[in-house]
Amino acid sequence: MYKSNKFTSKTRTAAAKHRLGDENAEYRCAGGVSHSHTHRGRQKLPVPTQSPQGYQAAPRDKRLEQRLHVLLTAPTIPNAWTAYRYLITNYPYNPLQKPVIPYGHLHRLAARLASVKPRTRTLYLQLSSVLATLRRTGGRIFVWEWNALIDCAGKQWRKTSIADYRTALDIFNDMKTPPRLPEHPASDDTFSNSSPSQPSFPTTSWSPVKPDITTYTTLLSIAVRSKQDVAVRHASKLLRLSDCSPTRFTYLTLLSFYARTNQLSEVRSTLQKMKQQGVEVGMIGLNTCIWAFANNGRMDIACMIYRVLRYNVVRETGSMADDIAATACHLRDTEHLDIPPGLSPNRAVYTSMIQCSAYRGNMVQALHVFADMLSMPSRHLPSMAAFRAIFLGFYRHGRRLGPTKFTDGLTTQEQRHLPELSAWNLDNLTLVFKAFMDLPKGVKANGRLLYWIIVAFWRLSGNDPVVLRNVWEQLEGKYGRGWDGRLERIGRAIYSSQAIDRKDRA
Repeated sequence: MYKSNKFTSKTRTAAAKHRLGDENAEYRCAGGVSHSHTHRGRQKLPVPTQSPQGYQAAPRDKRLEQRLHVLLTAPTIPNAWTAYRYLITNYPYNPLQKPVIPYGHLHRLAARLASVKPRTRTLYLQLSSVLATLRRTGGRIFVWEWNALIDCAGKQWRKTSIADYRTALDIFNDMKTPPRLPEHPASDDTFSNSSPSQPSFPTTSWSPVKPDITTYTTLLSIAVRSKQDVAVRHASKLLRLSDCSPTRFTYLTLLSFYARTNQLSEVRSTLQKMKQQGVEVGMIGLNTCIWAFANNGRMDIACMIYRVLRYNVVRETGSMADDIAATACHLRDTEHLDIPPGLSPNRAVYTSMIQCSAYRGNMVQALHVFADMLSMPSRHLPSMAAFRAIFLGFYRHGRRLGPTKFTDGLTTQEQRHLPELSAWNLDNLTLVFKAFMDLPKGVKANGRLLYWIIVAFWRLSGNDPVVLRNVWEQLEGKYGRGWDGRLERIGRAIYSSQAIDRKDRA
């Protein structure tokens, strides 16, 4: 399905077109590997001990020794990278000589590059160059280095595409293919007639590197980020054909994909597999399930998950406790979700519940979760995403209260939920806005959030210039000016007592 290209020649060409320098990227200094999801913290890296026979000693000089010392001990990655570039430029590899850069130096530089977050295009080219040098000079590339390169290939751009998955797949195929070392230009007769003291080209025993579960999980996560079904199916097939057992992160990656693509049956199937294999869902998985059920019209199940989590923090007695027990039993038997008693809602769960409730028009549920977020024993500062969801809900579902205006334009289904929709009124909007303005001064709000605040007040106040100017002045006084052009146009319309342009409300 995908054609493999040798990454050695490919990265050398890319590096020639993309000159790298210290100014191209900023790096944080880190000594150990922190690749993807398995290499966290400092680790003792395996350093190859191979020393093939038949090498001549490479010429040494003082400048070479200084650069090698900088490469090994540089306090920052840019300094180490500058030393590496100097060495590969001024001391090109000679197949008849021992490599100028020791393998341990290259592995250390690869480890430091693999620890850099976030992944960038520059980082991908740099790590590709280091690993290509290792491979070209006869060094061994370890599985964690291949995994780091695959991860960088999938994250080198801001948005992951199917082309990034193909690039990662090319590296995966190269990983399983032994490299061909460069041949000496001399003929076989030349070597056969050489004296015993003349060294011959060193032979190195090679074996393909076997991918591990991190390799397959990284490929799967890249496919999921590309949002392409064909890539996800291909990565899943590779995982099934391997002898690796899926980890918790592997299942969570699949859950996020099924939740995003509204495949509720696959969500249940994945949860069932996790339960059968004793894999814990955890808070990340529960939060993903809340999104999955809510986006598929099963807000009732999302609320069940939240109620059980809330009960772990605030115990209820009597009939309410029995109801919670029945809810937990239903989730365990029907949805294959077993929520441990030690789990409690975190900030992500609160935010997800607020977003889902606001999107569905359930103002009461959104405010209840918002109040829990502020009043629970483990209090959480409301996130900007939670406030944005609520203000967006006011703009989407709110209508100016009145004897006839409020019900004008409502569909039959919306009229059935009239009590819920009537909660999206100006009084409640004012209360939420006050809570927003009471946030600490260090909290920053972006232009999109401020925009939804303004248009929500515009809709619910009936474009009242007094209300809009009051809101504008409060926002300007706390968060400054420096807003985008859309907000500036709205501000001019407010102070000129004109209606907000339709294109600014889109």
